[in-house]
Amino acid sequence: MIAALILVPLMLGVSELGYRTWAKHQFEDAAQAGMDYAVVKKCASATSCGFDATGMQSAVQNATSLGTNVTVAPASGCGANYYCYGCPAGSGVTLSATSGNCANGGTSGTYAALTATYTYTPLFQACGDFLPSSLCSSAPIKWTTTAVARVY
Repeated sequence: MIAALILVPLMLGVSELGYRTWAKHQFEDAAQAGMDYAVVKKCASATSCGFDATGMQSAVQNATSLGTNVTVAPASGCGANYYCYGCPAGSGVTLSATSGNCANGGTSGTYAALTATYTYTPLFQACGDFLPSSLCSSAPIKWTTTAVARVY
């Protein structure tokens, strides 16, 4: 009896952690699939790319079993397009809707960029009195990631 009181909550916690880890990897893989699609479709020039919003959305949503639960939008800095200009920086790429010179003196390149969002709902909606509410949230968790790749 005492073993069950220890093992059951432990197994529930392991199940939640495993599912959360799996879902997070699926979500990140979906965003990467969008960038893979953009790289394969390429840009013929700095202002003419072979991918569109429908193709990008389809690539992301068809990449994993999360499907349409993953939403896709252009990254901030790109306006309404999934591609824009960018300058490499120490902390990533600074995106802009217009081309120009970078802070390091180089010329901006063309980048594909998307922001993917997924709302994760925990397997177990309540922990009872076993854990404090700060450790066991029953509220859905919104995950957001931005993926960027140079395409021209």
